[in-house]
Amino acid sequence: SLVHDALKRALSRARGTGALPPLEKVLEQTRAKARAEWAGSREKSYWREASRIVGLVEHEYGDPVADADWRALYEGVVDGSLRAFYASEVAQEILRTPRDRWLTVDELDSWSFEGTKIWVAVDFAYRDPDGRVHLLDWKTGKEREVDHVQVGTYALYAHGKWNVAVDSVVGGLVYLAGNGGPERVTVAADRTALDACTATMRSSIAAMKASLEDAGRNVAREEAFPRLEDRAECRRCPFRRPCGRL
Repeated sequence: SLVHDALKRALSRARGTGALPPLEKVLEQTRAKARAEWAGSREKSYWREASRIVGLVEHEYGDPVADADWRALYEGVVDGSLRAFYASEVAQEILRTPRDRWLTVDELDSWSFEGTKIWVAVDFAYRDPDGRVHLLDWKTGKEREVDHVQVGTYALYAHGKWNVAVDSVVGGLVYLAGNGGPERVTVAADRTALDACTATMRSSIAAMKASLEDAGRNVAREEAFPRLEDRAECRRCPFRRPCGRL
């Protein structure tokens, strides 16, 4: 969240000025935000206003984390990802692109998929000189198959949003926290890939609705969602307090 928020602010500023803010300023602002959120979480301030105040699972359940581990996580993932972005070819490519061809900077939007509302927030999208739309998504973890499905949904969204043909969408996952620097992975957005993504979305939505007592009113019964028999699976679940499995 910290990385995405920082990059959104930096790119939004660049959209208006043509230049990214200084890296050191971005790092300083992000560090201050992280410290404030961590302190608020430690004091369990999120119990007052959970929708606006950050709460960390480790603080909620009293899981011990050494100071050195918090520091390593911040320096390796948050600080490291921001430094990597600023030094990347992706950042230079974005800055070389005329701002009138920038399409979105992490803006929340929605579209209808076979009657179901789908929320999307593409981290960055732009149109190249050949008219192709490039969709970029920042990642601070390791590559997962679900990442490709996510960008596939963005590609489906892009066709209607920006009136672009199937063969004119280029998906990209940018893994920022790798040891060798940022890695950009191209995601297939051709008809075969999008058909597979459509099938995945269709089956996922159908499975979720099948678990409801009344899908039209979005009503569920707790009895339809039995607890897992293996409690070991519950140890890292953020919902184990309301579930009663502390």
